[in-house]
Amino acid sequence: MNEVRNILEQLRKAKTILLILLFVSFILFYYKSLITEVVESKVKKEKDVIKEDITNNILIHQMLNDLMLRYESDRAYVFRFSNSIRFYDGVHKNHQSLTHEVCNKGISSEAMNLQNLPTSLYPMFLQEVMLHRMIYNDVNEIKENVTRISLKQQGIKSLVVAPVFNKGKFTAYVGVDFVKQKNDKKIDYIEFKHYTDEIGRMLSE
Repeated sequence: MNEVRNILEQLRKAKTILLILLFVSFILFYYKSLITEVVESKVKKEKDVIKEDITNNILIHQMLNDLMLRYESDRAYVFRFSNSIRFYDGVHKNHQSLTHEVCNKGISSEAMNLQNLPTSLYPMFLQEVMLHRMIYNDVNEIKENVTRISLKQQGIKSLVVAPVFNKGKFTAYVGVDFVKQKNDKKIDYIEFKHYTDEIGRMLSE
C-alpha cells in the first residue's frame, strides 16, 4: 500500500513539474519577441552611452591639446571631483582625480599619480582656483606651502587653472602646466576661461 502511495506521490510531483515547465515554455514562447526587444533595447542603449562617452572623451582630449598648443604649455588636464566612503563612520569624503590629460613631447604623464586625492589636502589651492586666482608665472610666488611644494615636486614652473561650475557647483577644473621653462607671456585669463568653459560643457554632457 505504501508503495502505491509513493508512486502516486511521485506522479503528482512529476505532473506539477511538467505543468510548471509547460507554463514557463508558454510564457517564453508568448513573450519571446517582447523579451528580445527589451534586451536588444537595453544593449543598444548601453552601446549608445559607451559610444557617446568615448566620443566626448576624444573631443575633450582634442580640446585640451588645442589649449596646450595655444598657450605653448607642456601639459593640459582636467581634474574632476567625486564623493566616496572611506571611513567606518560612513561619512562621504570628497576626492579629486586627474581624468583627462595631454602632454607635450618629453613631458611625463601625472595621471597615474593623481587619483583619489582628498580635497582636504589642498584647501588653499582649490580656493584660489574657485576665485580665479590660480595664475602663476612662477610657482615660487605661491605662499601656501603644501600647494607650492606639491607643484614643484611635479616639476611645474608656471600654471594657469580655471574652475568648472555645473548648476552652481564646483565640479572640476581645467589647467595648463609649464614644465620645461617658466611662462614669460601674459595670459588673458578671460580668454583662457572661455576655452576652459567649452571643455566644461563637454564634461557635463
